[in-house]
Amino acid sequence: ACAGFFMHLCLGTMYCWGAFTPYITSYLRKYNPHLTYNDTIIVFMLIPAAQTVGMPIGGTLMTKIGPRYTALIGCWIMAFGVFVSAFATTVFQTTLTYGIIYGLGMGMAYMCPIACGFKWLPTYKGLLSGIVVTGFGLGGAIFNIIGAAICNPGNKAANPYFGDDVADNVPRLYMTLGCIYAACTSIGALLLRDPTAEDLRELRIAAPQKDEEKPLVPQERPGVEVAPVDFLKDVRSYMLWVMMTLSTSSGVLVVSTYKTFGAIHGFSDQFLTIIGSLCLVFNGFGRLLYGYLNDKIGFQKTMMVCFFSQACIALVFVGSTAASFLYTIVVCSMILNYGANFPLYPTVTAEIFGKRHVAANYGIVFSGFAAAGILLKLALSAPSISFGTVVFGTAVASGLAGVGTFFLDGTASSSKAAPSLPKGGVAKKLKAAA
Repeated sequence: ACAGFFMHLCLGTMYCWGAFTPYITSYLRKYNPHLTYNDTIIVFMLIPAAQTVGMPIGGTLMTKIGPRYTALIGCWIMAFGVFVSAFATTVFQTTLTYGIIYGLGMGMAYMCPIACGFKWLPTYKGLLSGIVVTGFGLGGAIFNIIGAAICNPGNKAANPYFGDDVADNVPRLYMTLGCIYAACTSIGALLLRDPTAEDLRELRIAAPQKDEEKPLVPQERPGVEVAPVDFLKDVRSYMLWVMMTLSTSSGVLVVSTYKTFGAIHGFSDQFLTIIGSLCLVFNGFGRLLYGYLNDKIGFQKTMMVCFFSQACIALVFVGSTAASFLYTIVVCSMILNYGANFPLYPTVTAEIFGKRHVAANYGIVFSGFAAAGILLKLALSAPSISFGTVVFGTAVASGLAGVGTFFLDGTASSSKAAPSLPKGGVAKKLKAAA
């Protein structure tokens, strides 16, 4: 879990785009003065899409060469993409390096520590994935500070773009971050190792006696291992994909618009910057909190709490600009629930379809997150749809995702699930069978 947390601090730097885009766009304007922020946003939009492609590749590689070497390959590709961005002078080149190559490598490495951890601690999937992806949520807060220190140490203001004295630091930013990412993620990746049969035997012996009496989480199906080909034949895989699209939509909307929306309603840039830092903390905390809840009350109840509460909070987002403290509470609460999606869905995928192919299977589910971003971009760009209507739509989407959790358990599957074991614990049943 610690190795994964360390890796995800760097993998999660896609959230730095909001802080880095003034520097990057100002730098690219040196070569094309007509560029605007609307032109460079394509770089950020394609990172989740590339990550979606990389995750099944990483999952397939992991079954062949293990999590350590898969993570190393993915992390080095990601770091390479950032480093060579220093030589990019057009939006197309930056999209290729900082968007596609970076996202592809991140996707390949993303699930390695989670899938590996599931094998070591199969009864604590939610907490483990929560700890790992908390690093993904917090990474942006750390590297935002590093990026500002490199590019804008004098804390100069953009109007709306920076001058050459700030923009010229962007190549150094890329090279520095590329080296940091390569070093830090390599350390975390080298600590990954799948457990051997002897390791699992020692874990069972070392487990407290009271754990033997704990029943499995009701939704877990021991013995089921569904390959990606069969995963796509199961209706629940499509339900999870749709739910991922619906449940992440409100969070994606707030992450990308809270600052501009707040500025329109008179909040200062300094105040909105503070909210941005708080959001990243709440993002990380939400991942840990809901991962822990998953292990305590099961994924269905946890998802219902998250999605239905998100729907209620989203309904008051537009009106929360009436007071600064209210806006802070609403935005941070929505980002907390948004972060919960990322430990919950890999955990649910593993519990329903098995741990062996969880990286590849979750990669398919994760593409729903990329779809949410594309759909929101189209909705926000449509002149006939108001911002308030889009916000209301994301609230409805979160509610529908909550309704979807009722149908996850017991839905017809293409694979036969092994029956749930009765009370008495896995270890005791294995002993009796022997």
